[in-house]
Amino acid sequence: MAGLILRRVLLAIPLLLGVSTLTFLLLEAAPGKPIDYLLGDRPVPEETRARIEAAYGLDRPAWARYATWIGHAATGDLGWSLSRGRPVSRVLADALPPTLGLAALALAIQLALGVALGALHVARPRSSADHALTLVGVTLASAPPFWLALMAILLFAVAVPLFPPSSSHAIGASSWPWPARAVDAVWHAALPALVLGLGSAGIVARFVRAGLLRSLGEGFVRAARARGGTRARIVLLHAGPAAAPPVVTLVGLQLPVLVSGALVIEVVFGWPGMGRVAYDAVMAQDLPVALASVLLATVLVVAGSLGADLAQAALDPRLRGRG
Repeated sequence: MAGLILRRVLLAIPLLLGVSTLTFLLLEAAPGKPIDYLLGDRPVPEETRARIEAAYGLDRPAWARYATWIGHAATGDLGWSLSRGRPVSRVLADALPPTLGLAALALAIQLALGVALGALHVARPRSSADHALTLVGVTLASAPPFWLALMAILLFAVAVPLFPPSSSHAIGASSWPWPARAVDAVWHAALPALVLGLGSAGIVARFVRAGLLRSLGEGFVRAARARGGTRARIVLLHAGPAAAPPVVTLVGLQLPVLVSGALVIEVVFGWPGMGRVAYDAVMAQDLPVALASVLLATVLVVAGSLGADLAQAALDPRLRGRG
């Protein structure tokens, strides 16, 4: 187990370097310059412009700026945000909790719906209900997130005003007692989390269906059935655990997908998270914030993959010795 963790950490180093380098090259190739965003449309003398560029290091060659950023990032210093005028680490520290909270709620919705739909699939496999659920799952998985978000706002915030259409809290919520603030936060997060989790629920349902159908044909399940076990007991105690490892792997990989996929959802719902910060950084050509956001998303991908492998090894003892 320790060998697996060490190998993943070592493999993550070139991955992080490659992703950050590619992100830097793409941002450098984009039209416009960060100094233009800083100065805006105001007429500024060339001498003042040159001093501002020198103060932020924007007058240096691209490779020198990137090498400096990489060196500082290796020591934990992610630089200074050009557009927000704050340390990048503080910008990310403020944006990460709302995104993780939204992703956790979306993951819970995705798992609950995915497992429930997968169980309904195997209740009557290859029946008309099975085919209808397949059609619903594929439709949800293939629908663009921004379209789902707009439809959800139209249905549940405008036509039937059950949830707020945007923001992460009500006006004046900061002065409320913490139980009221917690309820208000969940109420505001419900609609974006539902949109974020719905698409992936169809994929989880397909994995649950395939795993359960395969497990129900195994010898140990037939033996349990011969001993008089009910179908619900066989699915819950025998076929379900045997079908869990692929679903656990999928869930581990879905967490970083949910975090990075929240970009569109956060922009549509005005949610103050990582996706909104990354979007604003790219639009403002705020290189330190954009690079740090991508770096953090890559770390989450590696951590999610490693967590899935560790959970799979915990569920299947045969995998523990493979390290």
